[in-house]
Amino acid sequence: MLQKIADTVRALSADAVEYAGSGHAGMPLGCAEIGAYLFAEEMKYNPEAPDWFNRDRLILSAGHGSIWLYSLLHLSGYDLSLEDLKKYRKFHSKTPGHPEYGLTPGVEMTTGPLGQGLAHAVGIAFAEEILAEKYNKENYKLIDHYTYVVAGDGDLMEGISYEAASLAGSLELDKLIVIYDNNGVSIDGPTEITFIDDIKKRFESANWQVISDVDGSSFSDLEAAFKKAKVEQKRPTLIVADTVIAKGIAGKEGDSSAHASPLGKEEIIEMKKKAGLPTGDFEVPEKVYEYFSDYLAELKKEFAEWKELESNYEAEFEKEYQELMSGIELEADFDLDVLDIQEKEGKPIRNYAGEYYQLLAEKLPYLVGGTADLSASTRINLDQYPDIKRGYFAGRNIKFGIREHAMAAAAGGIMLHGGLRPVTATYLTFSDYMRPSIRMAALMGLPVIYVFTHDSIYVGEDGSTHQPVEQLESLRMIPGIRVIRPATAAEVKFAWKAAVEEKNRPVILVMARQSVKGYKKELTAAEFDQGAFVVSDEDEPDIAVMASGSEIETALEVKELLKRDYRVRIISVPEKEKLYQNQNYLELLLQNVKLSVAVEAGNPTGWYRILRGSALVFGIEEFGFSAAGKEIAAEFGITAEKLAVKIKKYIFHI
Repeated sequence: MLQKIADTVRALSADAVEYAGSGHAGMPLGCAEIGAYLFAEEMKYNPEAPDWFNRDRLILSAGHGSIWLYSLLHLSGYDLSLEDLKKYRKFHSKTPGHPEYGLTPGVEMTTGPLGQGLAHAVGIAFAEEILAEKYNKENYKLIDHYTYVVAGDGDLMEGISYEAASLAGSLELDKLIVIYDNNGVSIDGPTEITFIDDIKKRFESANWQVISDVDGSSFSDLEAAFKKAKVEQKRPTLIVADTVIAKGIAGKEGDSSAHASPLGKEEIIEMKKKAGLPTGDFEVPEKVYEYFSDYLAELKKEFAEWKELESNYEAEFEKEYQELMSGIELEADFDLDVLDIQEKEGKPIRNYAGEYYQLLAEKLPYLVGGTADLSASTRINLDQYPDIKRGYFAGRNIKFGIREHAMAAAAGGIMLHGGLRPVTATYLTFSDYMRPSIRMAALMGLPVIYVFTHDSIYVGEDGSTHQPVEQLESLRMIPGIRVIRPATAAEVKFAWKAAVEEKNRPVILVMARQSVKGYKKELTAAEFDQGAFVVSDEDEPDIAVMASGSEIETALEVKELLKRDYRVRIISVPEKEKLYQNQNYLELLLQNVKLSVAVEAGNPTGWYRILRGSALVFGIEEFGFSAAGKEIAAEFGITAEKLAVKIKKYIFHI
């Protein structure tokens, strides 16, 4: 029956690609036995409760093979019909070209950019370890599941997989099992033309158990490999499964042309005949459905037993259970006033961020976080809690090492698992390393919290490599993400409030390394929630100056220099994109002013769509250099004196 299931997966995958006129049939045909074994023998799941918290997770890192996953989800009883398979790659279907999280029942994450699935899976397995150590009790293994990954050559070629594998090995994530689809073929031809790594040595050096010489089409080989993987208690496992791309299609087997093109109607019919399958389109032998029906009865029994365990756990460990539920629901219902920190002159903005993070951790036990070897510099560390490390997962601080790529992906994986809220931190300029995973979080609507410090040319003597110029605006351009750049201790407080209350989008908190002189206005949550607010005003202002972060100090100095001749309104804009989305409020802020001005120590491009009428935008569009931050600001004209001169000259001619 396992072989019959595998052959059916081949047939459905081939038919779907043929119907669509495009797609990636090679991997689904080559990995059909692997899929059949996973879904019909190995994994723990319940299609009637696809979000079962203790289910095994399967990540298809080789996301181009999505029809493989869709075919298996259909056969195993998920809400995915044959009609859905026929709509593969079609507009608004449940079967897009690459798996999309939240769209298709049973799809654990959006994949496609190679390496991302594997790297996120490290975070999923990591979360399982943290939660298991925190909440499991004797005779109550409430959290006890595996994370499986199916990855291809492309996943292992991408650099992020090196970082992720190193992190997983360092943490000894023994419940992470990666199946490597080793078919020896990539789009341009045999993988050996570009990829001659000794995979066994590479992963063993990163503290992985590697099980090689596994025939990916042999159920006995697969059974032995998975059993061996689960015996290992100190290392993640890589199963190197030797497969044949487009297996079953005589003219395409083992050929790179099978990667991403239809296989041909006659060839598909011939493959079905050889496998003893019906030759019609999208026909499934009734015995395959019957097999899964019987298998699912066993899985549902296991699910019912777990639900009983959960109920008993709740009764005996009510506090722990409610804490776990608060993490799953991301509850953040508490009085923010208890978090007040007094603003002090000369105190860096990043320090306030770290202090509020520590206070929030006391209210939100599901917060965990860490940095890329920059805890002291970013201040994102829960000093009152121990570190998480191999053999000890009960802490709250994650030491990711100098692995920004893997850190961002692992944070996404932790969020995907559920039960925890990850916070990561590094310098803003290094967000470039994290950007692909940040984009994935935005695509999936994962409310990861990213803290970026050292946010402008004011970093100073460390030089242009550490001084972000374009990063802030480029992050704002990512759809479905919130970027907040506070200027004072009060703004930092409300930025954290916005972050922990956000449940549907990633939040980026951007913090200056240096101190910023504040303003006298007492800020309210309602004002902050609008994305911008007036911090210093005059009746019937002539000029409105908008800024975020450390440039608020500069803007207030500009007002002092202009006050003899002009009435100036200063507007803090910590969340510029939110302000842009509220056009009525934006018009109100700039109503009747003769000149609107924006100041930011970074790329100013996005500010042009914010300002109205006669406008001036001051920013930086060149790389900085090694010098004191104020010297660099003077060089680029971002000082109050130079700005005031230019504003006076411009408004004189209006």
